[in-house]
Amino acid sequence: MNKTLSNIILLVFIALVFINCANKGTPTGGKEDLIPPTIVKSEPENYSTNFKGKEIRVYFDEYIKIKDLQKQLIISPPMKTQPEITPLGGASKYITIKIYDTLQPNTTYAFNFGNSISDNNEDNLFPYYRYVFSTGDYIDSLTVNGQIFDALKRKPDTFVSVGLYEVDSTFSDSIIYKETPKYITNTLDSVSTFSIENI
Repeated sequence: MNKTLSNIILLVFIALVFINCANKGTPTGGKEDLIPPTIVKSEPENYSTNFKGKEIRVYFDEYIKIKDLQKQLIISPPMKTQPEITPLGGASKYITIKIYDTLQPNTTYAFNFGNSISDNNEDNLFPYYRYVFSTGDYIDSLTVNGQIFDALKRKPDTFVSVGLYEVDSTFSDSIIYKETPKYITNTLDSVSTFSIENI
């Protein structure tokens, strides 16, 4: 009986030691991720020439998501048939762009994603990513930079779209209401600077 009692006491003691060894609470999960995603590779490579494909893939080092694509994405020059861009509503380690439009010959195209790309977990932005390709032998290199001011308020608006239209025999001052600009961008910061590249 004495031996049985001492065995029970020993088992209870061991059980209490194991129970007290475990830390109660939730794990911290480590430091907060503040690093935005980075591009691993693109197929075809960004700034490719003689582009003839119908699909583009951009691979990242972590899962990303795309948000507000309708508001953020700017394609210059615009395509009549909008491309299909995924992932939308989910996460993936790559972005796929499927082109359904007939591309113009000897033309440089730019996809500006604005602030639509972020990592899946912490929403760290991959800001103002541009994918550029040319259907010709070279990438157009002309750039137009500027700054926008409101003449009446004497201060800049925080978000302004800037467009360039082709001047030909059909050009009139009402063209901005009738046609899509050939090149378009948005102001980049609170001082309302803009840059239109690869013209």
